[in-house]
Amino acid sequence: MTGRPLPRDAGIRLLLGGRGPAWLSVPAGRTEPIHGLRSDDSYQLISIAGGWVAQPFPATDGGCANCAPGPLPVYYLAYGSQVATSIGAADLTAPSATRGTLWLVSYRRGANMRTAAGTAQQVSVTGAALGPRVRLPAGYVIDQGTRAGLLLVLEQPGSGPVRYELWDPSTRRVTRSFVNVIAASPAEIAWVPGCTTSCRVHVLNLPGGRVHEISLPRRSQAYEGAFTTDGRLLAMLVTARITAAGPAAMRLMIATVEGGPVTAVPGTTVGSGNGVSLGWQAGSHRLIADMGLETPGGSEWQIAVWQPGDAGLSTALTRVPDGSWPVIDQGPY
Repeated sequence: MTGRPLPRDAGIRLLLGGRGPAWLSVPAGRTEPIHGLRSDDSYQLISIAGGWVAQPFPATDGGCANCAPGPLPVYYLAYGSQVATSIGAADLTAPSATRGTLWLVSYRRGANMRTAAGTAQQVSVTGAALGPRVRLPAGYVIDQGTRAGLLLVLEQPGSGPVRYELWDPSTRRVTRSFVNVIAASPAEIAWVPGCTTSCRVHVLNLPGGRVHEISLPRRSQAYEGAFTTDGRLLAMLVTARITAAGPAAMRLMIATVEGGPVTAVPGTTVGSGNGVSLGWQAGSHRLIADMGLETPGGSEWQIAVWQPGDAGLSTALTRVPDGSWPVIDQGPY
Protein backbone atom coordinates (compact mmCIF):
# COMPACT_ATOMS: atom_id res chain seq x y z
CA MET A 1 0.00 0.00 0.00
CA THR A 2 1.26 3.50 -0.76
CA GLY A 3 0.83 6.81 1.04
CA ARG A 4 2.51 9.51 3.08
CA PRO A 5 4.26 8.63 6.36
CA LEU A 6 1.93 8.30 9.33
CA PRO A 7 2.63 11.16 11.78
CA ARG A 8 4.34 10.02 14.98
CA ASP A 9 1.59 11.63 17.04
CA ALA A 10 -1.22 9.81 15.18
CA GLY A 11 -2.28 8.05 18.37
CA ILE A 12 -2.92 4.64 16.78
CA ARG A 13 -2.97 1.82 19.35
CA LEU A 14 -3.63 -1.73 18.17
CA LEU A 15 -3.86 -4.98 20.08
CA LEU A 16 -1.40 -7.75 19.34
CA GLY A 17 -2.85 -11.26 19.24
CA GLY A 18 -0.93 -14.52 19.41
CA ARG A 19 1.85 -14.95 21.95
CA GLY A 20 2.27 -12.18 24.47
CA PRO A 21 -0.85 -10.06 23.86
CA ALA A 22 0.00 -6.38 24.14
CA TRP A 23 -0.96 -2.90 23.03
CA LEU A 24 1.12 -1.69 20.08
CA SER A 25 1.68 2.04 19.52
CA VAL A 26 1.96 2.91 15.82
CA PRO A 27 4.23 4.16 14.32
CA ALA A 28 6.54 4.27 17.37
CA GLY A 29 6.51 0.47 17.68
CA ARG A 30 6.32 0.49 21.50
CA THR A 31 4.43 -2.36 23.17
CA GLU A 32 2.68 -2.48 26.55
CA PRO A 33 1.90 -6.00 27.81
CA ILE A 34 -1.58 -7.15 28.80
CA HIS A 35 -1.60 -8.48 32.36
CA GLY A 36 -3.79 -11.28 33.66
CA LEU A 37 -3.12 -13.75 30.81
CA ARG A 38 -0.89 -16.81 30.88
CA SER A 39 2.36 -15.94 29.11
CA ASP A 40 2.85 -19.43 27.62
CA ASP A 41 -0.47 -19.46 25.67
CA SER A 42 -1.23 -18.07 22.23
CA TYR A 43 -4.43 -16.02 22.23
CA GLN A 44 -7.15 -15.22 19.74
CA LEU A 45 -8.87 -11.87 20.32
CA ILE A 46 -12.55 -11.36 19.50
CA SER A 47 -14.12 -7.90 19.45
CA ILE A 48 -17.25 -7.41 21.53
CA ALA A 49 -19.18 -4.31 22.58
CA GLY A 50 -16.92 -2.26 24.84
CA GLY A 51 -13.75 -4.31 24.46
CA TRP A 52 -12.30 -7.68 23.59
CA VAL A 53 -12.49 -11.34 24.53
CA ALA A 54 -9.21 -13.23 24.79
CA GLN A 55 -9.17 -17.02 24.59
CA PRO A 56 -6.22 -19.42 24.08
CA PHE A 57 -6.04 -21.27 20.80
CA PRO A 58 -6.80 -25.00 21.29
CA ALA A 59 -3.76 -27.25 21.48
CA THR A 60 -2.97 -29.12 18.26
CA ASP A 61 -1.89 -32.67 18.98
CA GLY A 62 -2.64 -34.33 15.65
CA GLY A 63 -6.00 -35.64 16.84
CA CYS A 64 -9.49 -34.90 15.53
CA ALA A 65 -9.40 -31.46 13.90
CA ASN A 66 -13.15 -30.96 14.28
CA CYS A 67 -13.51 -32.27 17.83
CA ALA A 68 -14.44 -29.98 20.69
CA PRO A 69 -11.22 -29.15 22.59
CA GLY A 70 -12.85 -28.95 26.00
CA PRO A 71 -13.39 -25.76 28.01
CA LEU A 72 -10.74 -23.08 27.48
CA PRO A 73 -10.42 -20.01 29.74
CA VAL A 74 -12.12 -16.81 28.54
CA TYR A 75 -10.97 -13.31 29.54
CA TYR A 76 -12.30 -9.78 29.05
CA LEU A 77 -10.19 -6.77 28.12
CA ALA A 78 -11.87 -3.34 28.06
CA TYR A 79 -10.85 -0.79 25.43
CA GLY A 80 -7.58 0.84 26.49
CA SER A 81 -7.10 -1.42 29.52
CA GLN A 82 -3.87 -3.30 30.20
CA VAL A 83 -5.48 -5.86 32.54
CA ALA A 84 -7.60 -8.82 31.41
CA THR A 85 -10.14 -10.30 33.83
CA SER A 86 -11.51 -13.85 33.90
CA ILE A 87 -15.03 -14.49 32.57
CA GLY A 88 -15.23 -18.29 32.67
CA ALA A 89 -14.50 -21.16 30.28
CA ALA A 90 -15.98 -22.38 26.99
CA ASP A 91 -15.10 -24.16 23.76
CA LEU A 92 -16.00 -21.10 21.66
CA THR A 93 -16.99 -17.47 22.19
CA ALA A 94 -19.00 -15.02 20.07
CA PRO A 95 -20.07 -11.35 20.20
CA SER A 96 -23.49 -10.48 21.58
CA ALA A 97 -25.84 -7.71 20.44
CA THR A 98 -25.74 -6.01 23.85
CA ARG A 99 -22.85 -3.97 25.18
CA GLY A 100 -20.90 -5.67 27.94
CA THR A 101 -22.11 -9.19 27.09
CA LEU A 102 -21.00 -12.16 25.00
CA TRP A 103 -21.93 -15.76 24.19
CA LEU A 104 -20.08 -18.79 25.55
CA VAL A 105 -20.57 -21.99 23.55
CA SER A 106 -19.81 -25.42 25.00
CA TYR A 107 -19.84 -29.00 23.68
CA ARG A 108 -19.48 -32.43 25.13
CA ARG A 109 -15.74 -33.04 25.28
CA GLY A 110 -14.52 -34.69 22.09
CA ALA A 111 -17.79 -34.12 20.22
CA ASN A 112 -17.49 -33.56 16.47
CA MET A 113 -18.54 -29.92 16.08
CA ARG A 114 -19.47 -30.49 12.42
CA THR A 115 -22.40 -32.63 13.52
CA ALA A 116 -22.92 -31.99 17.26
CA ALA A 117 -25.20 -29.38 18.83
CA GLY A 118 -23.50 -26.87 21.10
CA THR A 119 -25.02 -25.16 24.12
CA ALA A 120 -24.81 -21.35 24.24
CA GLN A 121 -25.00 -19.18 27.36
CA GLN A 122 -25.12 -15.40 27.24
CA VAL A 123 -23.00 -13.88 30.02
CA SER A 124 -21.84 -10.46 31.15
CA VAL A 125 -18.16 -9.52 31.01
CA THR A 126 -18.00 -10.40 34.72
CA GLY A 127 -19.14 -13.95 33.95
CA ALA A 128 -22.71 -13.60 35.29
CA ALA A 129 -25.24 -15.72 33.38
CA LEU A 130 -27.92 -13.78 31.50
CA GLY A 131 -31.01 -15.78 30.66
CA PRO A 132 -31.35 -19.51 30.02
CA ARG A 133 -28.94 -21.74 28.12
CA VAL A 134 -29.73 -22.21 24.44
CA ARG A 135 -29.19 -25.40 22.44
CA LEU A 136 -27.90 -24.49 18.97
CA PRO A 137 -28.85 -26.32 15.76
CA ALA A 138 -26.46 -29.21 15.09
CA GLY A 139 -23.35 -28.21 13.16
CA TYR A 140 -23.85 -24.45 13.58
CA VAL A 141 -21.87 -21.92 15.62
CA ILE A 142 -22.63 -18.29 16.48
CA ASP A 143 -21.04 -15.74 14.17
CA GLN A 144 -22.66 -12.65 15.69
CA GLY A 145 -25.47 -11.85 18.07
CA THR A 146 -27.92 -9.35 16.54
CA ARG A 147 -31.03 -7.43 17.56
CA ALA A 148 -33.09 -9.90 15.54
CA GLY A 149 -31.60 -13.16 16.81
CA LEU A 150 -28.36 -15.09 16.41
CA LEU A 151 -26.49 -15.10 13.11
CA LEU A 152 -25.32 -18.71 12.75
CA VAL A 153 -22.84 -20.25 10.33
CA LEU A 154 -21.89 -23.85 9.66
CA GLU A 155 -18.83 -24.89 11.68
CA GLN A 156 -17.24 -26.56 8.65
CA PRO A 157 -19.01 -25.58 5.40
CA GLY A 158 -18.49 -27.63 2.27
CA SER A 159 -17.56 -26.29 -1.14
CA GLY A 160 -19.64 -23.51 -2.66
CA PRO A 161 -21.26 -20.46 -1.05
CA VAL A 162 -21.07 -20.28 2.75
CA ARG A 163 -24.58 -20.36 4.22
CA TYR A 164 -25.68 -18.34 7.24
CA GLU A 165 -28.96 -18.45 9.16
CA LEU A 166 -30.60 -15.73 11.24
CA TRP A 167 -32.06 -17.82 14.05
CA ASP A 168 -34.49 -16.87 16.81
CA PRO A 169 -33.46 -18.75 19.98
CA SER A 170 -36.85 -18.21 21.64
CA THR A 171 -38.81 -19.94 18.84
CA ARG A 172 -35.90 -22.02 17.45
CA ARG A 173 -36.89 -20.88 13.95
CA VAL A 174 -34.78 -19.57 11.09
CA THR A 175 -36.16 -16.17 10.10
CA ARG A 176 -33.79 -15.45 7.20
CA SER A 177 -30.94 -17.08 5.27
CA PHE A 178 -27.87 -15.55 3.64
CA VAL A 179 -24.86 -16.65 1.60
CA ASN A 180 -21.36 -15.17 1.64
CA VAL A 181 -21.77 -12.76 4.55
CA ILE A 182 -18.91 -10.23 4.46
CA ALA A 183 -19.82 -8.10 7.50
CA ALA A 184 -22.21 -8.24 10.45
CA SER A 185 -23.05 -6.06 13.44
CA PRO A 186 -25.94 -6.07 15.92
CA ALA A 187 -27.96 -3.88 13.53
CA GLU A 188 -26.76 -4.79 10.01
CA ILE A 189 -25.75 -7.76 7.86
CA ALA A 190 -23.96 -7.43 4.52
CA TRP A 191 -23.78 -10.32 2.08
CA VAL A 192 -23.04 -11.02 -1.60
CA PRO A 193 -25.51 -13.30 -3.42
CA GLY A 194 -24.33 -15.22 -6.46
CA CYS A 195 -23.20 -12.99 -9.33
CA THR A 196 -21.28 -13.21 -12.61
CA THR A 197 -20.15 -10.03 -14.40
CA SER A 198 -22.04 -7.64 -12.11
CA CYS A 199 -22.15 -7.98 -8.32
CA ARG A 200 -24.16 -6.18 -5.68
CA VAL A 201 -23.64 -6.17 -1.95
CA HIS A 202 -26.91 -6.44 -0.04
CA VAL A 203 -27.20 -4.80 3.38
CA LEU A 204 -30.09 -5.66 5.71
CA ASN A 205 -31.03 -3.12 8.36
CA LEU A 206 -32.30 -5.41 11.12
CA PRO A 207 -34.41 -2.95 13.17
CA GLY A 208 -36.34 -1.75 10.12
CA GLY A 209 -36.07 -4.79 7.82
CA ARG A 210 -35.04 -2.66 4.85
CA VAL A 211 -32.47 -4.01 2.35
CA HIS A 212 -30.06 -1.64 0.60
CA GLU A 213 -28.08 -2.66 -2.48
CA ILE A 214 -24.56 -1.49 -3.26
CA SER A 215 -23.35 -1.88 -6.86
CA LEU A 216 -19.70 -2.88 -7.30
CA PRO A 217 -17.58 -2.07 -10.36
CA ARG A 218 -18.01 -4.51 -13.22
CA ARG A 219 -16.34 -7.90 -12.68
CA SER A 220 -15.62 -7.07 -9.02
CA GLN A 221 -16.37 -9.20 -5.97
CA ALA A 222 -16.33 -8.27 -2.28
CA TYR A 223 -14.74 -10.73 0.15
CA GLU A 224 -14.48 -8.98 3.52
CA GLY A 225 -16.10 -5.95 5.10
CA ALA A 226 -16.62 -3.88 8.24
CA PHE A 227 -19.31 -1.41 9.33
CA THR A 228 -18.60 1.85 11.13
CA THR A 229 -19.99 2.20 14.63
CA ASP A 230 -22.97 4.22 13.39
CA GLY A 231 -23.61 1.79 10.52
CA ARG A 232 -23.42 4.50 7.86
CA LEU A 233 -20.28 3.29 6.06
CA LEU A 234 -19.16 -0.16 4.90
CA ALA A 235 -15.50 -0.78 4.09
CA MET A 236 -14.85 -3.70 1.75
CA LEU A 237 -11.93 -5.67 0.31
CA VAL A 238 -12.82 -5.88 -3.40
CA THR A 239 -11.20 -7.47 -6.44
CA ALA A 240 -9.49 -4.82 -8.57
CA ARG A 241 -8.05 -6.79 -11.48
CA ILE A 242 -9.17 -10.15 -12.86
CA THR A 243 -7.16 -12.52 -15.08
CA ALA A 244 -7.99 -15.92 -16.56
CA ALA A 245 -6.51 -17.48 -13.43
CA GLY A 246 -8.72 -15.42 -11.10
CA PRO A 247 -8.27 -12.23 -9.04
CA ALA A 248 -4.83 -10.66 -9.57
CA ALA A 249 -5.25 -7.61 -7.32
CA MET A 250 -7.44 -6.36 -4.47
CA ARG A 251 -8.27 -2.89 -3.14
CA LEU A 252 -10.22 -1.25 -0.36
CA MET A 253 -13.50 0.44 -1.21
CA ILE A 254 -15.93 2.48 0.91
CA ALA A 255 -19.70 2.54 0.41
CA THR A 256 -22.37 4.68 2.03
CA VAL A 257 -24.92 2.08 3.09
CA GLU A 258 -28.04 4.12 2.30
CA GLY A 259 -26.97 5.26 -1.17
CA GLY A 260 -24.16 7.21 -2.79
CA PRO A 261 -21.06 6.27 -4.76
CA VAL A 262 -18.65 3.47 -3.95
CA THR A 263 -15.21 5.02 -3.45
CA ALA A 264 -11.85 3.31 -3.92
CA VAL A 265 -9.37 4.21 -1.18
CA PRO A 266 -6.25 5.59 -2.93
CA GLY A 267 -3.06 3.57 -2.59
CA THR A 268 -4.71 0.34 -1.45
CA THR A 269 -4.44 -1.77 -4.64
CA VAL A 270 -2.19 -4.76 -3.86
CA GLY A 271 -1.61 -8.21 -5.32
CA SER A 272 -4.25 -10.72 -4.31
CA GLY A 273 -1.61 -12.89 -2.65
CA ASN A 274 -1.09 -10.26 0.05
CA GLY A 275 -3.33 -10.70 3.07
CA VAL A 276 -4.97 -7.40 4.02
CA SER A 277 -7.08 -6.99 7.17
CA LEU A 278 -9.33 -3.98 7.76
CA GLY A 279 -11.46 -2.39 10.44
CA TRP A 280 -12.72 0.93 11.78
CA GLN A 281 -11.27 2.46 14.91
CA ALA A 282 -13.99 2.17 17.53
CA GLY A 283 -16.35 5.16 17.61
CA SER A 284 -14.82 6.82 14.54
CA HIS A 285 -14.76 6.90 10.74
CA ARG A 286 -11.01 6.20 10.73
CA LEU A 287 -10.24 3.12 8.66
CA ILE A 288 -7.21 1.01 9.56
CA ALA A 289 -5.74 -1.71 7.37
CA ASP A 290 -2.64 -3.87 7.66
CA MET A 291 -0.49 -6.18 5.58
CA GLY A 292 2.15 -8.54 6.96
CA LEU A 293 5.70 -9.04 5.70
CA GLU A 294 7.76 -11.94 7.07
CA THR A 295 11.32 -10.89 7.88
CA PRO A 296 14.18 -12.52 9.87
CA GLY A 297 13.90 -12.11 13.63
CA GLY A 298 10.27 -11.14 13.72
CA SER A 299 7.38 -9.91 11.63
CA GLU A 300 7.10 -6.53 9.96
CA TRP A 301 3.66 -5.06 9.32
CA GLN A 302 2.51 -2.17 7.22
CA ILE A 303 -0.25 -0.18 8.93
CA ALA A 304 -2.38 2.13 6.76
CA VAL A 305 -4.84 4.78 8.00
CA TRP A 306 -7.52 6.69 6.06
CA GLN A 307 -10.74 8.56 6.74
CA PRO A 308 -13.29 10.30 4.51
CA GLY A 309 -11.85 13.52 3.14
CA ASP A 310 -8.25 12.29 3.10
CA ALA A 311 -6.53 12.55 -0.29
CA GLY A 312 -4.65 9.31 0.36
CA LEU A 313 -3.34 6.87 2.92
CA SER A 314 -1.00 7.48 5.81
CA THR A 315 1.25 4.45 6.31
CA ALA A 316 3.88 3.14 8.70
CA LEU A 317 6.02 0.02 9.06
CA THR A 318 6.31 -1.58 12.48
CA ARG A 319 7.85 -4.78 13.83
CA VAL A 320 6.14 -7.17 16.23
CA PRO A 321 7.53 -10.23 18.04
CA ASP A 322 7.44 -13.61 16.31
CA GLY A 323 4.14 -15.37 16.84
CA SER A 324 2.22 -12.09 17.26
CA TRP A 325 0.13 -10.00 14.89
CA PRO A 326 -1.89 -6.74 14.96
CA VAL A 327 -5.63 -7.24 15.42
CA ILE A 328 -7.21 -4.66 13.15
CA ASP A 329 -10.93 -5.23 13.72
CA GLN A 330 -11.78 -2.56 16.29
CA GLY A 331 -15.37 -3.63 16.71
CA PRO A 332 -18.67 -2.38 15.28
CA TYR A 333 -19.96 -0.79 18.48
